[in-house]
Amino acid sequence: MEVRPQNICMVCGEELNSPDADKRACISCQTVPRNFSRLYFHSIHQELLREMILGWKFNNQYGYNAIFRQFISDLCADLPEISQPDLIIPVPLHPSRLRERGFNQSMILARYAASALKVDLSDHALIRARKTIPQTKLSGAERRTNLHTAFTAAPSLVAGKHILLMDDVYTTGSTVDECSRTLLEAGASRVEVMTLSRALI
Repeated sequence: MEVRPQNICMVCGEELNSPDADKRACISCQTVPRNFSRLYFHSIHQELLREMILGWKFNNQYGYNAIFRQFISDLCADLPEISQPDLIIPVPLHPSRLRERGFNQSMILARYAASALKVDLSDHALIRARKTIPQTKLSGAERRTNLHTAFTAAPSLVAGKHILLMDDVYTTGSTVDECSRTLLEAGASRVEVMTLSRALI
C-alpha cells in the first residue's frame, strides 16, 4: 500500500524505513507511554478538516456527516487483518456534556466504523463516570491528571476482547490513553484507536 504522508505523524517518520512498520498507521509515538497499541487517523488536524470538525461539533453543521462517514469507511477498508476488532467503543461524554451538545460525535463515528467493519458496537462498555474540565483548556500533563479515573469499564462486556476505540480528534492522546488503560484493567486484550484527525503539537 502506498504511504500517504498525512497518515504518518512527524514523530514516526523514521519508522517508514523499517520493513516491519505498518505503514497504514502511526505506530511509534514513544514520546509518552501509551496503553493503546496503534492509532489510525484520516488526516492531520489542520486547515479545512479542522474547520469542518469544529463546525460539526459546535455549530450544528451536520452536512459533514456523509463526508466523515466516507473518511471512516476508507480507514476501515484499509485496516489490516491484525487490527480487526471484536468490539467498537466510542469515547464517552459525561451525561451533562451530552445534554449540552445534543450528541456524542465519537458515537456517530463509531456507528460508521461498526457498519463498515460489520462489528458490534457498545455505548455501555465504557462510561465517563466523572465530569472533567474541557481538555482544550489544559496542557498535556494537566490533561492526563484531569482524566485520571474519569472512566469506568464493564468487565462483562470487554474482557478478552480486542477493542477499537473511536474519537474525533487525537491531540495529546490523553483521553484515548486513559480510556485504553481503563479498558485493559477491565480485561480487554488489546485496544487500538481510530480518529478523523491527528493534531501535530
